[in-house]
Amino acid sequence: MQQHSVLSVIGADRVGLVDEVSEFVLAREGSIEDSRMVNLRGQFAIIMLVGGTREALDRLDADLETLRSGSDVHAQLTPAATERATRPALPFRLTGRALDQAGLVHSVAHALRGLDVSIESMDTTLEAAPITGSPVFSMELIVSVPVETPVARLRDALAAVCDPLNIDWHLAAL
Repeated sequence: MQQHSVLSVIGADRVGLVDEVSEFVLAREGSIEDSRMVNLRGQFAIIMLVGGTREALDRLDADLETLRSGSDVHAQLTPAATERATRPALPFRLTGRALDQAGLVHSVAHALRGLDVSIESMDTTLEAAPITGSPVFSMELIVSVPVETPVARLRDALAAVCDPLNIDWHLAAL
């Protein structure tokens, strides 16, 4: 029977790191099903859903120290329940840009939570504005909005949070 675990790996960015981690998984008869990987200013972060037999996932777990020491990374394997209760929901993309300030992610996440909206993915960046060089924060989220949540109510909640923080935001159905 197919089992699942989440493998998280963080280490200094360098050529060959993804090759080493994927080889580690393959050599223990695991299968990478879903993954996200990103270079965060010199630290490379990998998170992947690995499938396999119970024995394969046990081998991955037992050999984590080999990956840690051989690739000079922090690595952790966490059992995952891949079947989740699904409820009828609609996917939306939420984007926003603002001058950087503490609490932007928290403010938006808190508003979404209040409406039972699930964040499926979030990407954020901090860049210098073209002319002034001021730090500009950008975010892009994919969210699942329950069908019982009126989109107008979601837009009102986002406006109540984003407008006072001068977040230029946009919500679009996918």
